[in-house]
Amino acid sequence: MREKKILSLLIIIINVIGVICLIYFAIPFLTHDTAIANPNAMLPAEAWDRAGMTLTFGFMPLLAANALSFLFVRIKRKCVKFLFFIPSVTCFIIVVSYWITSLG
Repeated sequence: MREKKILSLLIIIINVIGVICLIYFAIPFLTHDTAIANPNAMLPAEAWDRAGMTLTFGFMPLLAANALSFLFVRIKRKCVKFLFFIPSVTCFIIVVSYWITSLG
């Protein structure tokens, strides 16, 4: 029983870290921040572009963490367990928006 609680706590901590990263990178993307953080870089990128690419790479690990939460965290109501996928859906929408914007 103790191992299950530790596993649930670890998975929740991973989810919280994922949500913090999602918020950290979603803000420059949603505000369309065009500042270039390092103009002397070999491939300088605007902040929104860098955030969109980072969210693209981070979508699958976030989805995996949300799926682990759905499977292992004990909640009485089944429908409430689907709330764990809200960060993944949000990230997916931002990633699709990024690729439509950058390719269009």
